[in-house]
Amino acid sequence: MAGSDETPLRVGLDAARAPGAGPATADAAERTGVVRANAHATADAAERARAAERGAPGAAAGAPGFPRPLDLLVAAYALLSALVAALGAARGVPGCAPQIAVSLAVGAATLLLGFLARRATNRLVLLLRIAFPAIMYYVFYRQIEILWPVFHGAALDPLVAGVEQSIFGCQPSLAFRAAAPWPWLSEIFCFAYFAYYFYFVAFVVAFLRRGYDEAERIVFAVSLCFYCCYAVFWLFPVVGPHYYFPPALGPRLYDGYVFNHLLFFLTGSGEIHAAAFPSSHVAVAALYTYYARRGARPLFPAMCVVTGLMLFAVVYLKAHYLVDVPAGLAVGALFAWGADRAHDRARRALRMPPLPR
Repeated sequence: MAGSDETPLRVGLDAARAPGAGPATADAAERTGVVRANAHATADAAERARAAERGAPGAAAGAPGFPRPLDLLVAAYALLSALVAALGAARGVPGCAPQIAVSLAVGAATLLLGFLARRATNRLVLLLRIAFPAIMYYVFYRQIEILWPVFHGAALDPLVAGVEQSIFGCQPSLAFRAAAPWPWLSEIFCFAYFAYYFYFVAFVVAFLRRGYDEAERIVFAVSLCFYCCYAVFWLFPVVGPHYYFPPALGPRLYDGYVFNHLLFFLTGSGEIHAAAFPSSHVAVAALYTYYARRGARPLFPAMCVVTGLMLFAVVYLKAHYLVDVPAGLAVGALFAWGADRAHDRARRALRMPPLPR
């Protein structure tokens, strides 16, 4: 994993600087740290050498090879969504037939780009390879409202709204704003919601600071999180308060000053019916923030603040029911725990060597 060769050296140096450590102890500890760091670097080099002997396409120093875990993840989801679209087309669900071609085209383009960039060391090409799956989130997101009617005849908002009414005795997404109808508060929440759409900067910073491996881990984790949320949206479609409660017209221009207009510009025609439970906004914001602590530390404090505001903003702005928020946090925590493990297991199965930073 990126940065693992620094840990032993840091441990040795910390021991050397410990209070009461004499000169001989300090020298020995520092030598131990250097030896361990060299051993880790040698192990990584040996793994890359073994990959070269096996003929791994990315064995050249700095080249990512093909296929990588992210390539196969996107292709697998594209195939799954194509199969669901084919099922919908067979059942006569409107709009499904064209989505078969859309999904297959995205999957094929991802694999083709990965293959063409397998020996690339140019940083711009490598960044494009990582960024392409993130760009395709919007394509797969737009599919959701076409694909969920394959499984359901109507959205499940009456169920979710009924649960909230029984728990809270009201509808929190309506009561929150009614209790605090202040333009300055709406502006703060609009800012947080707007800032979320630029969280992708975290993997760009990670790429520039820590290299391809770390950036790929972030995009792999976020992609896995998004794709699982999208699949849940097919099976448990909930349109959200601004589509369910009157006037049921979707996002409106919120109160505020500047960011209310910017947010409406992004979401006014971009939101879909049936992507509310769990809140993928909350799940992905929490996941990006978790990875920023490791790979994009300059962004971490600001992302903590924005993500904290997001927990309230999605309810205040009627994008989500209150129960969507803890569900989104749980999903984000799940992938913060498991995404790296899945990535490492896939990388070992594919015999992909660690890349030098």
